[in-house]
Amino acid sequence: MVKMEYKVIIITLIILFYGCVPPPYEPEKSEISTNEHWENTGKIIASFISSSRTLGVNTNTGSPSFNVSFIASASNIDSLSWSFPGGKTNDSISEITETVTYEKFGKFDVGLEVFNVDDTDKRYFKDFIDIFYKDDLDFRGLEATSWNVTGTSSVSSDFQYPNDSSGNTYESWITIPYTSEHTVSADKNFENFPSNSLTLEFEYKIEKVPVIYITESSITGTSISSPSDAVYIDPQSASSSDTKINISSIYPGTRRFLIKYNGITMWVASSMTNNVFKRASIDLPSLSSFNLNIERKELEKEIKEIPYPTDPSALNTQMPVSTVTSSPTEDTDGDGVANLIDAFPLDPAEQIDTDGDGIGNNADNDDDGDKYLDVTETTAGSDPLDKLSIPNYYVRHSRYPYILSIRNMTIKLNSKN
Repeated sequence: MVKMEYKVIIITLIILFYGCVPPPYEPEKSEISTNEHWENTGKIIASFISSSRTLGVNTNTGSPSFNVSFIASASNIDSLSWSFPGGKTNDSISEITETVTYEKFGKFDVGLEVFNVDDTDKRYFKDFIDIFYKDDLDFRGLEATSWNVTGTSSVSSDFQYPNDSSGNTYESWITIPYTSEHTVSADKNFENFPSNSLTLEFEYKIEKVPVIYITESSITGTSISSPSDAVYIDPQSASSSDTKINISSIYPGTRRFLIKYNGITMWVASSMTNNVFKRASIDLPSLSSFNLNIERKELEKEIKEIPYPTDPSALNTQMPVSTVTSSPTEDTDGDGVANLIDAFPLDPAEQIDTDGDGIGNNADNDDDGDKYLDVTETTAGSDPLDKLSIPNYYVRHSRYPYILSIRNMTIKLNSKN
C-alpha cells in the first residue's frame, strides 16, 4: 500500500514539473482553424494583427521578396512563441513585434502561443498569408517592356483602360475596342514558379456592338478590287454625315479570345457573355518557366457597298419636252439629228434627254435622274446614263464587331496543393 502511494506521488510531481515548462510549439491537428474570429478559450487570448494577408505581386519570377509585419495583441502575457513556416525572421520568435520575409509565391501558415502564470492559449491559422502573382495588365510605360505586344501598329489604340466615376483608372483591367479590327496579341515570360501547382485565373467579357458608324472622311471612291478599311466612330460622337451600319444580332461561334501556353492554345472563348464578366480558371502544365500569350482574334471582315450621298444640286425639273411634227428626214435645228429622233428638234445644242426631265444631256448635270451628278458617277465608275447604276463606296468593315475586356489576371497555387 505504501509503495502504491509513493508511485502516485512520483507521477504527480512529474506532471507538475512538466506542466510548468512550455513545450515546443508544434500545432496539432485540432488547433488548425479557418475561423477568422478569435475565440477565448482561456484567461488570455493568443491574438495578433498583420500588415498584410493577401499580396498580389506583379513580378514574373517565382522568387519575390516581401515583408509582412506581425504584432501580438494579446494582453497579460508573460511570454510568447511565434510560428512562421515558409517565412524568414531575423528576430527572436519570442518578440511582441515580428517582421517576416517571404521569398516565394504560395500560402503560408501563421501560429502564436502565449503564456502567463495562470494560462496558455494557442492559435494556428492555415494559409493565413497568401502571396500570388497578379498582373496589372498595363501596356504603358515600364510594364509594356515585359509584355511583348504584336499584331498592332499602335499599342495606345489597341488597349484602353477603364476609369471609375472619379476618373481614376481601374487596377488590372484592360479593354480592346472594336475599332481594333486586326489580331491583338501579347505574351509574357514567367520564370522559376512552383511547378505542378499553378492555376491561371481571370475575368473576361465579350460584348456585342449593335450599331457602328463609319466616318464620312474614311469612305472615298475606292474600287471594288481594292476596298478601303472603314474608320469607326463611337455612336455617341457620330454626326448626321457619318454612315450608320446595323450589325447582325446573331453572332456565330468563332475563336474570339485565346490563351496560349508556350505557343499552344489551351483555352478559347467564342460566345458573347451578355455584358457580364465570366471567370476562367485554368490549371497550368507542370513547368516552372513558361510563356503565356493572350490573343484577341482578328474581326471577321466583309465588303460593304455604301451609296454616295445624293447631291441636291442635281437638276431634275420634269419640264415637258418640245416636240415638232415633220417628215422622217427633216432636221429643223440643223444639228445633224432628224426631228423624229431629236429630243430637242428646235435646239441645235441638245439632242438627248435620258431622264426625260426636259433638260438635254449636254446641259443636265444628272443625265439619268438618279440625283447623283454625272461627274460623281464618272469618277466613281457608275453609269451616268443608267438610273439603276449609282455610285458606291466600297469598304471593308467588321461583320461581327465586339469588345473584349480582361481583368484580375492572377497565377496562384491551385487547390490541390
